[in-house]
Amino acid sequence: MNLTRGLILLAFTISLLGLQERDNPGKKTLIESLQTDSLRYDMYLLENELGESEGYMAEIFTPVCHTNECYPVYIDFYWDLLGNYLKYEIPEGELLTKLDHVPFDDEDHEKLQEILSNERSLLKDYKIEELVGSTQTVAANGVDAVTGATLKTIKNEVIDGAVYSCYTLWHLAHGEMAEKVKVHTEGLYSKALLIQFLESGHYPYQYWAIEKVINKDLYTDDKLSTAMLEVLLGDNIFLSSHLIKVLPEEVFTSLKRQVWLWQTMEKSPYKLQMKMLDKFNTLKLYPELQIKLLEGLKEGNPAQQRKVYSVLKNQLNLSKSLQYQVLDYIKQGIWKDGLIELLLGQNKLDKKIKKQLNTK
Repeated sequence: MNLTRGLILLAFTISLLGLQERDNPGKKTLIESLQTDSLRYDMYLLENELGESEGYMAEIFTPVCHTNECYPVYIDFYWDLLGNYLKYEIPEGELLTKLDHVPFDDEDHEKLQEILSNERSLLKDYKIEELVGSTQTVAANGVDAVTGATLKTIKNEVIDGAVYSCYTLWHLAHGEMAEKVKVHTEGLYSKALLIQFLESGHYPYQYWAIEKVINKDLYTDDKLSTAMLEVLLGDNIFLSSHLIKVLPEEVFTSLKRQVWLWQTMEKSPYKLQMKMLDKFNTLKLYPELQIKLLEGLKEGNPAQQRKVYSVLKNQLNLSKSLQYQVLDYIKQGIWKDGLIELLLGQNKLDKKIKKQLNTK
């Protein structure tokens, strides 16, 4: 074994006990420890003062070696509850260095955080030997070298003099540890956790919780369904659009829920309004909602009116009073042909209206 590498691995072994003594404030519970020749970590679940799970962190030690050159890296990684990388910290008294033992400066740390935060980094597509030159090249250039064939491709994904570190740390941040975090959270599954996720405002949590609630038919639980519907009031139109698309019709079987959806639609962005009208198109509506839709034929723009008419056309149980209101619209020339078709499609069309439409 190369002497330098042997010494660094010895330091690695000596450091194992030291990792357990790091002072990290806040409640944390050890969930896994790992020790190999090339990696050592203790992983913790972090909780807030209410006992709610907040995320994960791992205290990591790894020797970073490029051929005959090795140096120790002590670093703490943080993930959210679904294994999405958040940040890193360097323990007190430790530092990251580039080749020739040059310490990272503030700009290097900022760049590293940017690199590690990019889960789609090109670093995932390469082997380390494709990125790093030989020992002789390193010595000649004074930097952690990159082969000419890949220089232009990955130059923005690494720090000069720290290619190996960037590569190693990125794969630690987005590799097996992140997957273990997600699996552990699956084991924490509970109604309280789902509500916590839905109310978090953190869209990865919300997508995850929505999927769980719907796939497990938990929307029959009033607290869960209410927390899920509140997502529609948020600012994330992509999340809201996804939610309104996947929400089962059963969520809106009550008059209270249908009225809530209408009121929410009225204050939603235009694109979301159109998607909500599509949802109404799948529902058997109460008369209170049918009236609002009929009024919408006068108030909306042409695109909205077409959506509203499509919804109304699926309502085959209009009350007698609503049928006469539709007839009044026909007399005013509002959507005449379409509303005649709507009336003729009713299960119980009033006889007097039939006469006025010249049908028997």
